Amino acid sequence: MLKGIWLIVKNFMLMFLVLVGIAIIAFFALNIYTRKGETIEVPKITGLHVNEAITKLQSADLDYLIIDSVFDENLERHHVSDQNPKAFSKVKSGRKIALIVNSLDVPEVEMPDIAGKMSFEQAVKVLKGLGLEIGQIIETPDPSITTKSDKPIFGQLYKGEAVKPGTKLKRKSRIDLIVGVMQNMIYTDSTSVAEDSTIVDGVD
Repeated sequence: MLKGIWLIVKNFMLMFLVLVGIAIIAFFALNIYTRKGETIEVPKITGLHVNEAITKLQSADLDYLIIDSVFDENLERHHVSDQNPKAFSKVKSGRKIALIVNSLDVPEVEMPDIAGKMSFEQAVKVLKGLGLEIGQIIETPDPSITTKSDKPIFGQLYKGEAVKPGTKLKRKSRIDLIVGVMQNMIYTDSTSVAEDSTIVDGVD
């Protein structure tokens, strides 16, 4: 008699434990399924140091992938230049956010051939277009020059030395220009009479 009662109780206990186990499994499965359907707002990480950006993404349950590097003179090095998806987009948990990071190295450009080939105005446009800066302007009187507007480039210098066309220079390098001007020409902007070579400030 007792054995029969105990067997019934035992079966009920086993059934109860099985049901509890099934309920627990169903709860966690439903929770995981529900979380998969949730979306997360992508934080704004452009302008941040790459380490700070990664930490911010991971805190938001997002992953990252650095896909490219660029040189942006208006942004500090090691900082995020762009992101995809954009900030405030809605994505699923674990989504990889593509990052473009400001490069470590200043890119190089080739020195153009301007001496004897261009006027002062043309040379300035070409140099600035390449990302080079105008340093000192060394004005040299020459008898062949008959008008104020005629300002040929006689020479191109980098750190006081002649620089050959095709030489690799980092962007933002300062290039000094030897510019031909009329003899005995009075300058209203640089205060002197050009009897000999005169050095004036670079142009903006």
